[in-house]
Amino acid sequence: MARWRVGRGPGAMVLLGLLVGGLVLGCGDAATPAAKDKTVVLVTYSGYALPTAAAEAFTERTGWKIKVVDGGDAGTVLSAAILASGRPEGDVLLGVDTSFLTRAQNSDAFERYEPSALTRVPSELRLDRSGRFTPIDEGSVCVNADAGWFDARDIPLPGDLESLTAPRYRDLLVVEHPAQSSPGLSFLAATRAVFGSATDDYWRRLRDNGVAVAGSWSDAYNTRYTVNGGDRPLVVSYASSPPAEVVYSEGKRTSPASVVLTDTCVQQVEFAAVLRGAPHRDAARRLIDEMLSEQWQAELPLSNFVYPAVSGTPLPEPFRRWAAPVPNPIRLDPAAVGQDRDAWLLAWRDVME
Repeated sequence: MARWRVGRGPGAMVLLGLLVGGLVLGCGDAATPAAKDKTVVLVTYSGYALPTAAAEAFTERTGWKIKVVDGGDAGTVLSAAILASGRPEGDVLLGVDTSFLTRAQNSDAFERYEPSALTRVPSELRLDRSGRFTPIDEGSVCVNADAGWFDARDIPLPGDLESLTAPRYRDLLVVEHPAQSSPGLSFLAATRAVFGSATDDYWRRLRDNGVAVAGSWSDAYNTRYTVNGGDRPLVVSYASSPPAEVVYSEGKRTSPASVVLTDTCVQQVEFAAVLRGAPHRDAARRLIDEMLSEQWQAELPLSNFVYPAVSGTPLPEPFRRWAAPVPNPIRLDPAAVGQDRDAWLLAWRDVME
């Protein structure tokens, strides 16, 4: 999943990776051999933000520091873990999402572990039956619209996926490349779920209506989207984009510029797992336990702009005020995605490239 960081340009929000590949949070002297030995390594994707207070509390309680290793985009992180099966770069991997779940399940790069707190996660998020992948958070990939742009031109907002092909929305939409971007793949899978055998025709109509394709979420949202100075007032992003716009505006915004087209939303669940051969297996399991703790879950909305997986976790005020409720998102069948993903990508390339 993409992660939000504040940019320094006017109105910009820039998705940044962790600038230091081995950021370590915690207490104690990391220069001593004993401290070095008590470091559990979390491998994840660019832009993931460790919930700082929860991570520090974990260190104070257990003595284990958390080192975050930035492995690139979610697909790259998973591919690297599969290639290094049994001799991993770290202890825990976070970033397998619904679209990539079966690919992870079909590998031997992960070992079985089911935390006791898993019972507090709703059944619709517990998509793994192998006992290896723990749901940590969820969110919805959705088309966002620059409300002011449409108001100024007296153009009605699109309603659903089909409406995006209408002539009045020609040259207005930017999507992410599904082979390079997690939200891009989720959006492609959503179109497959809705249009079935007519999906290729749908993408031809989008193409003929001038859809633009960006290489990443950051390129689409921060460069092409009109809210951030681009030329496209429709973008594939997240249901949580509106509160992020306010939180990271450094006081420049008192309300979001974007609205979410909720009938375009597709659910995305994110999982963590212990890497097979983890040097610190017990600490890895404790870290996954911690990810489902009350404090960690409560910090997720404003650290990574996702929804907690644990039922009953209170949401912060910006989420309660500005995040778009998505009562009926498109829900993907991970098995169907896993079985057909490569064929979908080939078909998409045939149409779009």
